[in-house]
Amino acid sequence: MNNIIGCFLFLPTYVLGFFAPFMVDLRFGSRFHVDSIYSQAISVAAPYYLQTWFIILVLLLFMGMGMVLNALLSKSRDKKRLNKAIEKKIKAIKSTEEPFRNVWDSLQDGLLLLADGGEIIAINPLFSKMAGVSPDQLYKENFSEVFSCPKFYSFYQSLVIPGLNESNGKGFTIELQMPFKSGERDIELFVNRIDTDYKGEKAILNVFRDISGKREYEQGLKEAKEKAEEANKLKTSFLSNMSHEIRTPLNGILGSTANIILRNSHNAELVAQLEIIMQSGERLLDTINNILDMSRIEANNMEVILEETNINDFLSKTLMPLKSLAIKKGLLITAKYETKPFIAKIDKRYFELIINNIVGNAIKYSDSGLIQIKLESQNDHLFLCVQDKGIGISETYLKKLFNPFEQESVGYNREFEGSGLGLTITKNLIDLLSGEIRIESKKGQGTIVSVILPLKGRQDYDK
Repeated sequence: MNNIIGCFLFLPTYVLGFFAPFMVDLRFGSRFHVDSIYSQAISVAAPYYLQTWFIILVLLLFMGMGMVLNALLSKSRDKKRLNKAIEKKIKAIKSTEEPFRNVWDSLQDGLLLLADGGEIIAINPLFSKMAGVSPDQLYKENFSEVFSCPKFYSFYQSLVIPGLNESNGKGFTIELQMPFKSGERDIELFVNRIDTDYKGEKAILNVFRDISGKREYEQGLKEAKEKAEEANKLKTSFLSNMSHEIRTPLNGILGSTANIILRNSHNAELVAQLEIIMQSGERLLDTINNILDMSRIEANNMEVILEETNINDFLSKTLMPLKSLAIKKGLLITAKYETKPFIAKIDKRYFELIINNIVGNAIKYSDSGLIQIKLESQNDHLFLCVQDKGIGISETYLKKLFNPFEQESVGYNREFEGSGLGLTITKNLIDLLSGEIRIESKKGQGTIVSVILPLKGRQDYDK
């Protein structure tokens, strides 16, 4: 071989450390021999990937990559948590907002959220219908656009802004006739500022309630009331005139009949016939008086006139004709005066009517026994109690006792006569005097009627 430059030495194992010089003996067969050559000392070092600095560098690299990966994973987890939290919050907001949105859309009043400058922020469907303008046209428009008269918005501001300033955050209500594009409407308007900032301006909540129908209804009621009052006056006037026209000749008939009875007391058959005429005439007169009193009460024409009265003596005199009537039926009336003397201010006309109706009923619905009357004064009140042992009142009829023209026995074959107005008139008179009536009764066991009237003066009767 010519030009041999070098050679390679291969070791079977990789051994670290320092080695002594190698001797190289070169021979080419038996012909040529070169003197032995000695190499330099050999140092075998570890490869770079096993060296400490490289290992530290690799470890640092992996640690850095781990930190980066951990940061990325942590950020990803935080992002997922944030997204879940946002989704949860959005769902919560939607669930909270939904009821308010339903109320906003379904409320039967027009709702308008308005910026101070007049820009429309939000409306509900009813206001859009009320104004006669579609929501798409109204949003972002000025409030003045909903009116057929452009000048009305200035008038609205002149009322609303001062009103809001004076309401101290509580809002205020005003009634206006508003010229919407759908037509003029009578509106009850509630206005208040709310804690919402819109483009640097405070928002104003307007609640529109259409009271056009209410106004028409109230006007109709007013007209109906006036017509009813006029008709009632005419009725009262008619009844008053008619009762006068009837009572005048009827009193003449009754007076003449009584005179004929006195002159013909020896003629029993004639007296019996005349007594029937007297009873029928008195019944007719009593009915006419009751109807007239009832019409006057309904027309509110009853005036209370208080007079200082010896009430014990007044009751005694009022009971005299009633005692005579009771004796004819075989009844006895007793009166017990618990307060002596008993002097107070009463309306004698009304008190007499109350006594006549209550004691008259006790006589009418009793066939035997005793009718007890008790009168006393307690704590500036008059107490009158009338107790009988008559037929009593059923529990069912007690609930309808003060209804006009109501009677427990009805029909042409009813046992007891009358118009059914006595207790109705009595109740109205007691109410007029700011008093109270109580009735306790059991069928077949009798009735107790208690009347309580205040005695403090006229002002107590005019409540």
